[in-house]
Amino acid sequence: MKAAVPPEFPLNRRRFLQLAALTAAAGLSGCSRGNAVPTLRASADTLPALWRRRLPSPWAFSPFSKAAEVADVWPPSTDLLALTDGWLAGLAPSRLQAIATSPLESQLGRLGQRFLADTPEAWSGLMLPVGFSPWVMLIRRESGTAPDLDAGWNILLDPAFEGKLLLPSSPRLLVSLADRISGPDPLRRLRAAALSFDDRFALNWLLQGEARLAVLPLQRCMGALQRDPRLMVVLPQQGAPLHWTLLLRPTGTAEPVPQAWVEEAWTPPLLPRMLSQGWIPPLPAATLAAAANRVPSRLLPALLPPATVWDACWTLFPLDPSQTLPLQVRWNASAP
Repeated sequence: MKAAVPPEFPLNRRRFLQLAALTAAAGLSGCSRGNAVPTLRASADTLPALWRRRLPSPWAFSPFSKAAEVADVWPPSTDLLALTDGWLAGLAPSRLQAIATSPLESQLGRLGQRFLADTPEAWSGLMLPVGFSPWVMLIRRESGTAPDLDAGWNILLDPAFEGKLLLPSSPRLLVSLADRISGPDPLRRLRAAALSFDDRFALNWLLQGEARLAVLPLQRCMGALQRDPRLMVVLPQQGAPLHWTLLLRPTGTAEPVPQAWVEEAWTPPLLPRMLSQGWIPPLPAATLAAAANRVPSRLLPALLPPATVWDACWTLFPLDPSQTLPLQVRWNASAP
């Protein structure tokens, strides 16, 4: 005679199956979170598109939709940031962890090594410089006399450009340029001569004829220089501020930097294409010169100048609070 099946067994079995299904679902959900696609976040124009599109699988790119998002709380899936140096002032180093890219850092040339050596202590080890571009003077030629190209940043105060000058929106960058201009009260004179303080749309203004000179990173105007014969570029022998592109790792990620992807941008066939766009990896000069075959010869003095020019260039690292107030006082006092 068969033993009677306890009446509660079918209920327990159903509960068991339900529990198993829930556990499996939870496991899948947990795996999904654990295996989230690693994501690089940046403004859409921070990295050259031809390099960004080569981001290796399973990495994905997610652009910041507006500038304010750079300083916001990043989504949990943010594993790598690509920012230009101007955005560092809005970030706290505590939001970042060690970049951990020693093999790449060992490949840097003089400018890249100098960047790492000069980095303020609070930011040391948190950034990998992957590209840079000098701020230059982009001039739209007109009939008549040309500016004295040996005058360096004094060209900005040439009477021919008064009221037709487009300057960057960064007070700190303008102060640094004024410090390279001779004569009395250069910062006040520089601000008074400007048509606008807008480097984002300056190229459009220049091409449309509302201005004659704009101060821009070379990488933003390289295409226009190759298309429009009216334009000329000046990188002063006295040096220029450098516009850096940096990789940074948020504190919440365990993903390492995809180093092979960075190296791809630093070697042919991609390197010559990057150089032709005015985007310069901080590699040894000989490496860059060997890859500059796609760059018109007339643009080489601005793209790959002599070492003496690079040595005279400077980087605007984040300021500590003790440095910010004097700069603000000086800026306010220079209002035209």
